[in-house]
Amino acid sequence: MRNPDPVSLPAETPWQPAGTPNAAARQRMRAIDTLLADRGQLFQALFLSAPIAKALVDLDGHVLVANPVMCALTGRSADELAGRHIDLLAHPDDPPVADLGLAPAPGEPALDPNLLLDGERRMRRSDGTELWVVQTHEIVRHNNGAPQFVVLSLVDVTDRRRAEDDLVRRAFTDPLTGLPNRRALTDRLRHAVALSRRRGLQVGLVHLNIDRFRAVNDTLGHEAGDMLLSQIADRLRWSTRVEDTAVRLGADEFLVVAEDVEDLEGLRALAERLLSVLDEPFVVVDREITLSASVGLTLGSDMTPDDLLRQAQSALTKAKADGSRARVEVHEGALSDSDVDALQLEVDLRHALDNDELRLFYQPIVHLADESLLGYEALIRWQHPTRGLLPPGAFLDAAENNRLTSKLGAWVLRRACNDAVTWPEDLRVHVNVSARHLAEDGFSELVAAALEESGLEPSRLELEITESTALFAAEATLHSVAVVTDQGVTLALDDFGTGYSAITALHRLPIHTLKIDRSFVADVVAEPATAALVQGLLQLGRGMGLQVIAEGIEDLDQAAWLLDHGCAMAQGFAFGRPAPLPSPTDVLIGEVTDTPAEDVAGALLPDALETPIVPQPRPALPGTPRRVVLATDDTGKFGLFDHLADEPEDS
Repeated sequence: MRNPDPVSLPAETPWQPAGTPNAAARQRMRAIDTLLADRGQLFQALFLSAPIAKALVDLDGHVLVANPVMCALTGRSADELAGRHIDLLAHPDDPPVADLGLAPAPGEPALDPNLLLDGERRMRRSDGTELWVVQTHEIVRHNNGAPQFVVLSLVDVTDRRRAEDDLVRRAFTDPLTGLPNRRALTDRLRHAVALSRRRGLQVGLVHLNIDRFRAVNDTLGHEAGDMLLSQIADRLRWSTRVEDTAVRLGADEFLVVAEDVEDLEGLRALAERLLSVLDEPFVVVDREITLSASVGLTLGSDMTPDDLLRQAQSALTKAKADGSRARVEVHEGALSDSDVDALQLEVDLRHALDNDELRLFYQPIVHLADESLLGYEALIRWQHPTRGLLPPGAFLDAAENNRLTSKLGAWVLRRACNDAVTWPEDLRVHVNVSARHLAEDGFSELVAAALEESGLEPSRLELEITESTALFAAEATLHSVAVVTDQGVTLALDDFGTGYSAITALHRLPIHTLKIDRSFVADVVAEPATAALVQGLLQLGRGMGLQVIAEGIEDLDQAAWLLDHGCAMAQGFAFGRPAPLPSPTDVLIGEVTDTPAEDVAGALLPDALETPIVPQPRPALPGTPRRVVLATDDTGKFGLFDHLADEPEDS
């Protein structure tokens, strides 16, 4: 702000005799002389009644007199201010005014530097509270132009400044935890990288993801989840160093920016300390909760903040890749080829739906006693333009990262219903539903629309959910399931026995079918403990009036054991691998006993079947007929199914 023009008090005007040509002017001047005859009293009245804080200060910065508004603003009486230096009001956290190098403008008198601080500044009241003011000063001069004193004016702008600070704070602070948010992280990380380069040290990032936090929200409610996040943030805040910054990235993810890290061991020590403070139980709504966190670490200096963040995210993804908990992974060096490859896969997946690159494969579900076909489970595949046919394990993580699971789930549901309506009326289709898709608004409407558009009877559609989804389902999920099952759609509990509480899961949702996990079936013959567990699961299902399907059956011994112990339905390589399922005009199912498969194929499709693809004889239960399934292969040529032998069954 420029220095204001100096103000001089007007001098008395000499009297002139009446009758001169300028009589009117002289008359006005005499009125002014009369008004200013006691100008000291007039100035005093204006000074004391001014609506803003004012003080008369000598040129050395000592207060001569202060008006009532100044006294109220500073919290001191006029007597307390009189004779005190104006630096009495300076904020102690601000740098000394003498260090600012302030100097009067050319031609201006030498003034105390505190009087030259025109503009917005911070001050301190007598009670220690902080206030913001806009300061201006005016020099009052004698008749001869010599400076006499300074009128210091202060306008209180504390409310405006606090409102502005609050807006800034909200923009850069997570409202729930009070930690800096992702927007603040950018500036903080840029500063840390620049500082590390100057000091020759490194910046470390500790990326934490709370394990199974969604289960807390689903079981205790979002309010309890918010309380838990606040407690986690408090522990991270007081367990980090002064120079470190804890940030909430969103949901259940946090990041700690550690400055001046010498080596990886130092960063690991910080991560272990953070994990140790999270190991202590939390108490939320009178319940004790024990948490763990997966951690990704990265360390660097000569790289961009974005690269550091990507490396930390990559390390965290690796830590959570196999579903383990409380695991710490380190990303060392620049972005790896696998990271770049994963990023490209995410980009490609966004176009897969538009480019018609997704496929549905079907695995048969049979009656175990006679191997008669009961239906199929729909399994998604991606026919990538350059990588070939990809199983779901190769791209579902990319779908989760891009929030595409719901779009993929909707596509699978519609396509499966459209396919199933062309099958014989006694065959059902099973469709897997993710927990995220099931919890979203509009899921029940999506199922109703898929059934209506395809014309499929609701009783021929069975939705498969995991045991953990059933156990931790929120109220919105329970409502969606109730609406769907009221329409006639049935519900299957997949991977039964591997979750947290099988009995609780069965009571929370209207389950129609149990699917015993393949991990139990694999050892049912060789491991007595596993056999006893599977037998218990079968008895539980029958006792509750539920259908039971055993998954992952690969040989005759497993099939025979399950049949002997009352298992009615089965699914596995022994009865068919996941494969494309053409329409009924392209698929013929014949049940024969002794006729060779190739002879059946030639009799059923003598013109279309040029070069049959003959499978190896699969195991069959003694005395049961053999099923021959004819279909087109990848080239469009008709033949017998069995060209996907290398594909894992759980895909």
